[in-house]
Amino acid sequence: MRRRTPQASQGGGGGAPQHGGEQGKRCPSAWPLYGLVGTVAVACHLNGLSGDFVHDDIPAVTLNKDVLAASPIGHVFKNDFWGTPMADLASHKSYRPLTILTFR
Repeated sequence: MRRRTPQASQGGGGGAPQHGGEQGKRCPSAWPLYGLVGTVAVACHLNGLSGDFVHDDIPAVTLNKDVLAASPIGHVFKNDFWGTPMADLASHKSYRPLTILTFR
């Protein structure tokens, strides 16, 4: 239950209306705006769903034995993002096992 301020109980005062003074008037919903933003985002990315792998996707995904499940699951945690053992001098040392597991 709200307390009445002395100004509101006396019915005068003028000036700006008190907080909550306009009963029944609601702010417009933001959900249509969220729906529009979501629809535009999905529409922008639909074009890429049918595309092929490009650039570094080929060695990182299509040729990586860890992604293709051609190596034991434990190797995902011992190899870098590109499938090279972390101890190897040629390794980039980019350790991303959770990313590799999502591709697997």
